[in-house]
Amino acid sequence: MTQKKSDYKSKLLSFSFCHSEYILAPHTYYKIGGPADFVLIPKNEVELEQSYQVLQQISLPYFILGGGTNVLISDKGFRGVVLITSYHKEFKPLGNDRYFISGGVELDWVVREVLLKNNYEGVGALTGIPGTIGGALFMNAGTVNGCICEWTEKVFLLSSEGKKEVVIKPELYGYRSQRFCSMYELICGAIFHFQKSDKNQQSVYEHYMNRRKEKQPQGYCCGSVFKNPAGYHAGKLIEECGLKGIRKGGAVISPIHANFIINENNATFDDVLSLIRLIREKVYEKFNIKLEEEVRILFEDGCLQTCKHYKNQEG
Repeated sequence: MTQKKSDYKSKLLSFSFCHSEYILAPHTYYKIGGPADFVLIPKNEVELEQSYQVLQQISLPYFILGGGTNVLISDKGFRGVVLITSYHKEFKPLGNDRYFISGGVELDWVVREVLLKNNYEGVGALTGIPGTIGGALFMNAGTVNGCICEWTEKVFLLSSEGKKEVVIKPELYGYRSQRFCSMYELICGAIFHFQKSDKNQQSVYEHYMNRRKEKQPQGYCCGSVFKNPAGYHAGKLIEECGLKGIRKGGAVISPIHANFIINENNATFDDVLSLIRLIREKVYEKFNIKLEEEVRILFEDGCLQTCKHYKNQEG
């Protein structure tokens, strides 16, 4: 550990919810990821705010990890601090079909316990999407049937200066992106306004769950690796390059859906990354299309994909 990290060690470990040399793999859907120097796991709003404040006070790289659904982390871990937000869960009905839901609540729980039980719209858009509310807001999660921003009234943030901020609905839209994607802010929660549906949402839920089971691979993965370029389906482009079933170590490009890379047999970070690079290369060679990753790739030094900033966030 460098002298700089040693200087901050006592400050970080003064929090009962801080851990050192903490393995990240169990907190990701890929089950890949080595040890972070420090990990903060707050379980309530006070601890969450304390965690974010200390991150602004120290000069160490940090990464915000939600449900771990959309991230690939280096086997060497992360030389900095990881803030895991998925243990802070708060849910408050506000009346008139409005709810406050904290960033750590699982999206699937919201679908089952809020949308289905009240027969709200949105089931077709949000069913089967893994991860937390914070991650869903960060990536504007959704399907061809809609995205989470359609029911988001306002989002509560902590800024990089430690200030509480509110973002209202008109600032939220974008395909698999949000106002937050280029900002160094922590999503604490949001107020959602749902609408009653005139359709039986239980049958909608069962339809889309069955459809996902039929068309999407099972196993350790991040879901779709690449965003769909305008006018194309990434999975179709990859399939037409003949890449279905290609393996590298313990990782495989799914023979069911080519936009999924599965950790089939103790795959390493490099196994998955090699397949990602292969896909990008072959699709560009054949179609002159540059695919953009939907998965967020965290390297040991804090580099997130090609981003050189140290402050990053995942859902």
